[in-house]
Amino acid sequence: MTVQVTVGMRTARDLRSMLMNAAYSLRGSDDQEFLCLLFKSGFSNKRLAEEVEQFLAVVRTDLGRRVHLKALKSPSDLVHVLPPSICDAELEELQLRVAEALSGKPKNSSKEAVVGMLLHRWINRLPAVKVPELAALSGASFPTVYAALSMIEPSSLHRDEDRCVSLCGFSPEAWQQWLSISTDSIKAKFIDRSGLPRSPEKLARQLAKLGRQDVAIGGVLGAKHHFPGLDITAAPHLDLLMHGTQHADLSFVEQLDPGLVRDDSTQAHGHVIVNFVNRPHSLFVMQDGVMWADVLDCMVNLWDSHLLHQVENLINHVAPGGLRYQIGN
Repeated sequence: MTVQVTVGMRTARDLRSMLMNAAYSLRGSDDQEFLCLLFKSGFSNKRLAEEVEQFLAVVRTDLGRRVHLKALKSPSDLVHVLPPSICDAELEELQLRVAEALSGKPKNSSKEAVVGMLLHRWINRLPAVKVPELAALSGASFPTVYAALSMIEPSSLHRDEDRCVSLCGFSPEAWQQWLSISTDSIKAKFIDRSGLPRSPEKLARQLAKLGRQDVAIGGVLGAKHHFPGLDITAAPHLDLLMHGTQHADLSFVEQLDPGLVRDDSTQAHGHVIVNFVNRPHSLFVMQDGVMWADVLDCMVNLWDSHLLHQVENLINHVAPGGLRYQIGN
């Protein structure tokens, strides 16, 4: 039996592709079987049954009956769906690999994450770093780091005699490009179904009570923490930053308010938006019992909410050199 484990599948196209690929893989054998295991999928049991029924209607009977699909909740559920012939060592190894995937810890980073790490070091007046250290800090491969460095304007990148790199500036156009690309990431959106939504401030206080080390407050509330003089009166919603990927466990949101339910549709107006921090170090800071996101993450949240004037406020507050930036004009 071939076993394929998938975490976080949410589109019918991906599901149908997986089932068809399973059928193709069985064409050369008469007794081989294929087991598709879904963890944290976005499908109801009814929808999965409908997709399987449609799949069986379009493939040969001898292939379709050997493709199995199961939706599971935890690694311990593997015991009930794997063939009895699997040995304990193989079962344990598979459970560990599934648990690692479900933990949602970052595995790699993008070019934008590399540039973001250089920005973080620049605005915090941290020393220049060599490429291997920059790769370790950002969680990116060497090719990704070099590709990111090539994106930066030569006049904004400083290289010293020790082959260390750092930013010595960042143009308004570079800020706009980095912010725009950084907002193009997967998010989890929660809306209030009770009709009486709690304010972002109340939700943030409830989060602090949970004592989470891997979830921080960002967005407007986080930006105002870093810059109390930010020109805005109220937060439109609560932005949270989670150190992990989109596969991380988000059940804690229900503890903030039982009325919050996930709705990632573009039409929904989110009351809580969870953003994912895909780097080895979260850069979160605990202060007075509250976990705050890094100022750059807060900036990205503001940009994503089209609060361009507030982004300018924040950049002009944190950027070294006393420069004045106009972003998005």
